[in-house]
Amino acid sequence: MANQLPNELIVEILSRLPSKSLIRFQSVCKSWRSLITSTEFRLVHFHNFNKPNPRYLVRRFELRENREVYTVYLDDQLFTLDADAQIKFPFHTTKDEVILWNPSVRRNVTLIPPIFPNSYWKDLHLVLGFGYDTVSDDYKVVRVAYDGLFFSSRPHVEIYTVKTAVWRVVTFPDDLHCFFICPNQSQVFFNGSVHWIASSDPMPDVSRYSIMTFDMSTEGFGEIEFPKDLPLLPTTKVVVTVVGEFLGVIYTCGFNPSWSRSSNHVIWAMKEYKNPASWTIMHNLDYPDKNVGRVLHVRNNGDLITESGCGDLTIYNRETCHYVYTSSMTIMLEDTLFVDRYQESLALLDAERDAVLDEARVEEGHDERFDDESLARYEARYLIQLFGE
Repeated sequence: MANQLPNELIVEILSRLPSKSLIRFQSVCKSWRSLITSTEFRLVHFHNFNKPNPRYLVRRFELRENREVYTVYLDDQLFTLDADAQIKFPFHTTKDEVILWNPSVRRNVTLIPPIFPNSYWKDLHLVLGFGYDTVSDDYKVVRVAYDGLFFSSRPHVEIYTVKTAVWRVVTFPDDLHCFFICPNQSQVFFNGSVHWIASSDPMPDVSRYSIMTFDMSTEGFGEIEFPKDLPLLPTTKVVVTVVGEFLGVIYTCGFNPSWSRSSNHVIWAMKEYKNPASWTIMHNLDYPDKNVGRVLHVRNNGDLITESGCGDLTIYNRETCHYVYTSSMTIMLEDTLFVDRYQESLALLDAERDAVLDEARVEEGHDERFDDESLARYEARYLIQLFGE
């Protein structure tokens, strides 16, 4: 049985299981609970489980239902409206409320109000960033708030750490040329820092652009220059992303916000982090089909996940130069469809359970919240499969 196996083998087996099973396995014995909740195991599990199981999180907005829907897909899986892959969003937040939610372990933390609330400004432009500090082994949220009436002024910055559960003021530097984080942009957490597209002025016609960074360990801001050969015009759109193992940008030329259509995409990758001279073109695509719109993400095999002007998710195969229409998302609003990497973790495992009903079910099919003893019995068959009779 489990107590007859070497501890190293138990760690190796458990670290390759999904978070949902590990939550239940805490009830097997005290030693397993101690192991699964330890920082060391959390880091091993994050690496061992996610590396062979790359997945993506798709967020879409349903107009008829007036709701956001989140769905998880494997890297090599076509995008279908499979309800079994959907993650239920259980919160109804207010404007000032920020919630850290880990659907992998069904836990959440509601952050205390910031030092300067949203009501402090009459017209607020707010940007949030989230990431992990490897030095302090802590998750952090950075809050960048701009006065919408005076965009020329520097933003007010606060940072929240999960371990301390408090906000602190962070000084924004005066030497950043591009200090205004562009609205309706996704962020990228890469190499220990959050990355946003930033501009020197809210007016796109007179602005210059770069990538603003915030290091979660040093809590300092930085700037990465765009490729020199990347022209920025009023009809272009640039999105920061991850291309394989590199930081990247997706450059869209001839972008039409009304229909999310475009004529050309250029995808760049920075082969050496923070070295602007290492920007390299990975893809240069001219669309023969004008109904195919913006590129959302680059898969591990190099295929491109794109969105059509009609709201369909499509996959562009580099080798065949063909598009595969996978599903209709019924999206008709600009910038309401996002695709990003999804990685399971055991973060927030010691936090309170979220508002969604537990996924544990009795075999008869009735919903029921299980106590520890019931959970252990419920998972007995999985333990037998792992360790034998």
